[in-house]
Amino acid sequence: MSTLLPALITLVLLLAPFLTAKADPPAPTALHDFNIPAQSLDSALIQLAQQADVEIYMSTAGLRGLTGNPITGRMRLEEALRRLLSGRGIQYSLSGGPERPVIQIITPSDVSEKERLALMPLAIEADYDPALQRHEDGHNAVYDRNYSSVYIDKRQIERNKGSAPADVFKGMLNVYSGDPRNSGAIDPNIRGIQGPGRVPLTIDGTEQALTAYRGYNGANNRNYIDPNLLSSIQVIKGPSLERDVRSGVGGAVVARTLEVDDILSPDRTSGGELRVEYANNAAKANPPTLLSGQDYRTIPGFLQPGESPSAPWNDPSLRVTPRTSGQNDLLSGNDQAYRLALGTRQERFELLGAYAFREKGNHYAGKRKAGFYSHPVTDPDRPTDSYATSMALYWKPGQEVLNTSNRMESWLLKGRLILSDEQDLRLGIRDTSALYGEIMPSRLEYANNKGHVQWPLSHVQSQAYNLEYRLEPSDNPWLDLHANLWMTRTHSDTYTRGGFPNAATESDPILWDSAIANASNDRYGLTLSNRLLLLDTLDLTLGGSFQHEKMDSNDRANDATGNAFALPHAGTREEYELNYNFNWRPIAPLTIEIGGRYSSYWAFDDYLHQQQKMGNQLTKSLFVGRRVSYATRETRSLSEQEWQGKLDSAIGSVSWFWDMLGFTDEQKQTAIDEIKSSLPRSETVDVQHNQIWYHDGTGRYDRAGNPCINGSLDGLELIIDSQQQTCVVGGLVGETQVPANAHKQKGYGWVPSYSLTFELSQHSRVYFRHSQALRYPSMFESTYGFSTNIDPHIKHLKPEHTYDYEISYISDISYRLKNNKKLDIKIGYYHHKTKNMIERDTNLNLNNMDRHEIQGIELESRYDSDTLFTELGITKTIKNKSCDESFAILADPTSGSVPDCVDNGFPRGYLITQSVPKYSATWLIGKRFLENRLELGVKTTYYHKQNYNNYHKTSELASAQGNAFSNIPFQWRSTTIYDTYIDYKISESIRLELAANNLLNTYYIDPLSRSLVAAPGRSVRIGTAIEF
Repeated sequence: MSTLLPALITLVLLLAPFLTAKADPPAPTALHDFNIPAQSLDSALIQLAQQADVEIYMSTAGLRGLTGNPITGRMRLEEALRRLLSGRGIQYSLSGGPERPVIQIITPSDVSEKERLALMPLAIEADYDPALQRHEDGHNAVYDRNYSSVYIDKRQIERNKGSAPADVFKGMLNVYSGDPRNSGAIDPNIRGIQGPGRVPLTIDGTEQALTAYRGYNGANNRNYIDPNLLSSIQVIKGPSLERDVRSGVGGAVVARTLEVDDILSPDRTSGGELRVEYANNAAKANPPTLLSGQDYRTIPGFLQPGESPSAPWNDPSLRVTPRTSGQNDLLSGNDQAYRLALGTRQERFELLGAYAFREKGNHYAGKRKAGFYSHPVTDPDRPTDSYATSMALYWKPGQEVLNTSNRMESWLLKGRLILSDEQDLRLGIRDTSALYGEIMPSRLEYANNKGHVQWPLSHVQSQAYNLEYRLEPSDNPWLDLHANLWMTRTHSDTYTRGGFPNAATESDPILWDSAIANASNDRYGLTLSNRLLLLDTLDLTLGGSFQHEKMDSNDRANDATGNAFALPHAGTREEYELNYNFNWRPIAPLTIEIGGRYSSYWAFDDYLHQQQKMGNQLTKSLFVGRRVSYATRETRSLSEQEWQGKLDSAIGSVSWFWDMLGFTDEQKQTAIDEIKSSLPRSETVDVQHNQIWYHDGTGRYDRAGNPCINGSLDGLELIIDSQQQTCVVGGLVGETQVPANAHKQKGYGWVPSYSLTFELSQHSRVYFRHSQALRYPSMFESTYGFSTNIDPHIKHLKPEHTYDYEISYISDISYRLKNNKKLDIKIGYYHHKTKNMIERDTNLNLNNMDRHEIQGIELESRYDSDTLFTELGITKTIKNKSCDESFAILADPTSGSVPDCVDNGFPRGYLITQSVPKYSATWLIGKRFLENRLELGVKTTYYHKQNYNNYHKTSELASAQGNAFSNIPFQWRSTTIYDTYIDYKISESIRLELAANNLLNTYYIDPLSRSLVAAPGRSVRIGTAIEF
C-alpha cells in the first residue's frame, strides 16, 4: 500500500485535463426527476419547484392543514403537480415560457384581492443538486414520514467512521451495534432488538449477514460493510411496510452506496474525487506466527501446570507486550484511508467506479476516568462479578488494545442505463476484503495477562451484485414498478470456532489451528413493488420478495481434539413475502394506512443430512424430567413385633445389671414394667425421597409440577442439608437416545399493519401506528451446532410474532422563525412486544420464550439558521422485560425466587447482552462561517450506566454466576463522549477536514459489548477531499 498513494495521485494528474471541463448547460426538457416524500403541502410544493427549477406563487394561508401526496420518478411538471395536489381541492395554473415555467397555486376558497396581491414569488435555488436534495429528503423524512427513523448522509458517514465500521451508528438515537470492537463488522441493534432477521441490513437492496459463533457468549449477526463506499444510511425503527425495504421485527437498516451525484457537482458530466485520510491512536498489528506442525512438547513453556494441550490458555507464542499511546503518531500510517471515485453522467447513461482502502492497527485505550474499571477481583470463586470493573488492570489506560486492528479494501462499480424518460436499468457490483483482529471472549477468562493475548487475524471476502429496473410512466397511474435482482457471496475464515490457534492432544502432539472456522454463505433474491393510484385520495402499493440462502463449510466434522463445538453449520433456507399497503386520505387532515403481509419459509440442515448419508448417525438425548430430592424427619408407629423387639433389646441391655445387684423376680418385673411404660410405640426417622419433575413433553417446565415450590411439601419436617437446602432439583433423568435426523422446517403466517395520521394544523400532526411482523428461525438457529441446538424435545421453533405500537407528535415550528430557519421537534412513545421470542435457555438450547417487551420514549429535534445549527435526541427505555415461566423456574428451580418476568433477560441467554442503556442522548451543535465555507461542530454522546444489579438473583448456580461461560453481561458506568470536527472548503474542488473522536480521552467500554475490549481513546484525523 505504500506505493498506492503516489500511483493514485499520478492517475489523477493524468486524467485531470480530460475530466475537469464543465458540461454545457443541459437542454431544456419537459421531464424532471422528482423525489418528494409526504409532508406539509407548502413544503412539498417548494421541493417540487426546487427539483424542477421553476418559479412558484402561492399563499401559505390557504394551504394550512394540508399534506402533499408523495411523488417519485421521472415525469413532466404538470403530471407531478397533478399527483402532488390530487384530492386536495387545490387548483394551479402554469404560465411562462418553456425555459422558465411559472406555477401559481389557487386555493378553493374565494381569495380576496388583498390576498391575491399578497401572493409573492418564493426564492427557488436555480442550481438543483440531486445529491444535496436526496440527502435533504433523507433528513426531512425523520420528521415528514409517519414512522420513526434516523438518517445520516455521506458527509456524516465520513466524519463518523471512527476506528471501526460500527462507529457509523454513533450519534444515531437508540441505534447500536453489538460487540463493536471485536469483529470488524456491524451487528445492528434498534431499541434493544438485535439478531439475525430481526434487524436486516441491506446495501443497495442486497443482504449479506453472517451469524458468528461466540461460544458460550452467544452469537453475532455480522454485516461486513465498508463505510468508505456509502452515500447514506437510513434506520427505520420498528416493523415497516416501506416500499423496497426489507424490514424485520425490530426495523431495518437501509444503506446506499455512492452515486454519481455524490461525486460530480451538477455542472459536470465527468470527473472524480480523491479522498485521503490519516489518523493517530493506532499501533501496527503484529499477529503471531502459528506453530502448526510442531510438537508441543518441544516448545518451552507451552503448557502451564494443570493445562491440557487441547486448551493451552497461556500459549507463549500468543503473548505480546502492548505498546503505549506515547508511541502515537498522526502520520505514522498506522491508520490511513484512501478513496478514489470516478464518474460520468451522460444523456443516456451514468457510470461510477470507486476504490477504497483503509488500514488501521490496534487502537489505544483512553486514559481518563478509568477508576470504575480498576477494581481488583474480590472473590476468586466468582471472578466475573468484577470482570468488567477490573478490565483496566489488564487493558491498561493509554495502552494498546490487542485484537482491534482492521484492514479493509473495496471496489465498487455502478452503472445506470436510461432506456427512456420513464424507465431505467441500474447495475451494481461490489467487492470487499476485510482482515481484522478478534478473539473468542471465553479464551480470555482463564488466561494470565489477559491484555497481552494477540490472536491471528480473521479474513472475510464478500461480493455483491444487483440489477435494478424501474418503470415509472407518467401517463399510467396504475404502473410504478420497481424490481431488484441481487446476489451476495461471502467466504470467511474467522477465529470463531471455539478452539485455540495452537492446539493438540496427548495422543497426537502435533499442533494445529482448532480456533479458525471456515464458512461460505451465498444468497440471492428478488424484490418487486408496484404503486397504483386508484383514486385521487387512494394509493395502493403491492410488494413481494424472495430470498434463497446457502451456508457451507470446509471444516472437518470432528477435529483432532474431539471437541463437539467444532461442528460446522451447513444448510439451505428460503423465505418469501407478499405485502400490500393502502394509503387513503378521506378528508384533508386525515391519512389512513392499512396493510398486511404474508410470509413463509423453509430451512434444511445439510450437515445432518450429509452425516446421515455417510453413515455417521448423530443422536440427541431426550429426558422425561429432572430429579427432585429431599429428606423428611417423620414419626411412625411401631408394629407390635417391632415394639416387642425394642423392649427385648432394652431389657437385655440392663438385665446383667439386675443380676449383679441381685434383683428378685418381683423387682425385675417392676423394672420391666417401668421400661414398658416409658418405651414409645413410635419413632422418628429420616426418610430420603426422590421424585421426578416432569416437563410437558416439549422440554418446558412449570412451577405446579415442581415439588420444591408447589406446596406439596408444606407441613413436612424437612431436613436441611450441608448446602443449607431442604429440597434440591438435580440433573436430567430418564434419558433416551434418538436419531438426530435432518428434516425440512417450515412456517408461514399473515400479519396486519395500520396507521392513522391526523394533522392538527398546517405545521403539526400526530400519528398512531400498529405494525405486526413475523420472524422465522434464521439459518444459524435452524442448523446443528454446539450451544445453539434446538431443544431436542421439539421438532422445530415457532416463528416470533411481534406487535409494535407507536404514537408520535411532530411539529414544524419553522413558520414562527424568520429567514428560512428550520425548527422541528418530534416526541414519541413506543411499545414493542414479541411473542415466542427465540432465546437460548439455561441448558444452552434454543427454545421459544413466552414474550419479550420493550417500552420507551424518544425525543428528536433540530434547528438550523444557516449559520448556527443543532440536533438533540434523548431517549428513555421505560421497560425491558423477558417473560417465561419455564425459563424463570429453571433459573432457580429449588426456591423459585426468580419471577416469570425479569429485567433485560434470563441467565445464559442472548437477550441480556442486547439490552440498551436506560437513558441515552446525542447532541450536535455547530456553526458555519465565511459564507458556509467553514464549519465547526461538536457532538456529544451520553450512555447511562448499566449495573445488572439483579442479574445474580436470576442465576441457576453460584458457579454459573461467576462464570463467563454463562454469557455474563458486562457492566459499564455512565459515559459521555465528545467528538469535534472542523470542515473547511478551501475552494470549489478542495475540502479539508480535521476531526477528533473521544476528545477527552475517556476510558470506557461500549454498550452491548460481548467481548471485554476497551474502546478507543482520543484519536485525531486529518483528511482532504479533492474533486476534479
